[in-house]
Amino acid sequence: MQFYRRWQPVAAISFDLDDTLYDNGPAIARAEQWMLAHLRSEYLATAMLDKASWLALKRDLLLTRPELRDDVSLARQQGIREALVQGGMGADQAQQEAERVFGAFLAERSKIEISRDTHDLLARLGARYPLVVITNGNLDLEQAGLADYFTLVCKAGLGARMKPAPDMFLAVQAALRLTPERILHVGDHPESDVLGARRHGFRAAWLNETDQSARSLRLLPDVELSRLSELAELLL
Repeated sequence: MQFYRRWQPVAAISFDLDDTLYDNGPAIARAEQWMLAHLRSEYLATAMLDKASWLALKRDLLLTRPELRDDVSLARQQGIREALVQGGMGADQAQQEAERVFGAFLAERSKIEISRDTHDLLARLGARYPLVVITNGNLDLEQAGLADYFTLVCKAGLGARMKPAPDMFLAVQAALRLTPERILHVGDHPESDVLGARRHGFRAAWLNETDQSARSLRLLPDVELSRLSELAELLL
C-alpha cells in the first residue's frame, strides 16, 4: 500500500467491477467465442461471421454512430443486428434476434469467478459503509452473486456517459448525499477510475495488481493498492 496524499476517513465506497472485483478477461473471451459460434451455427445470415469481420463491423458501427461508445450493451446489440441485416435478414426480425442473442451473451458474460476473500471483504465493508457501483461495463450483478452488497449500481448507457465523464460520479454523490471527498472510489484503470474519481473530487484507491507504472497516471490517487484485500487494512 502506497499513499500519495494525506489520508482522511471516508463515509462511502464506490467500486469499479471489471478487473477490480474479478478477472474480466476470461469471461469476455468465453462469451465472445460463444456469441460468434452461435451466430454462425444458428443463422444463415451470419454463417460466415468470424472474429475479424465482427471487429471490423464494430469499428465501422462506432464510427457511424459514436453515441454507442458510451453504452457497451446497446453497441453490442446493434452490432449483432447489423451483422444479421448485412447478411440478408429483414430489419424487424434482425432486431428481435439481436435482442435475444444479446440476452444470452450477457448471461454468458456474467459467469464470473469471484473469490471467497472478495465476498468476505465486501460483506465486511458493507456492514460499515454504503457500497455502490460505478461501471462502464454491463455485468448482471444478480447472476454474478454481487447484487446484495450494493445500495446503488450506476452503469454507463441510457444517457450516462462512461467514466471518466462526470455523469455517474455526480449520480452517486447525489444519491449518497455526501460531498465528493467523503466517497472513496476503488478501481484498476488509470483513466476511467483514477482520473475520473480525482477529477470529480472523489478520493481514489488505485488497484494496481499488475504492477503498472505510475507514469500511466494523469492524476495521482490517494492510495495505491497491490491487492484488493488491503482495503481491509485501510478502512476496517
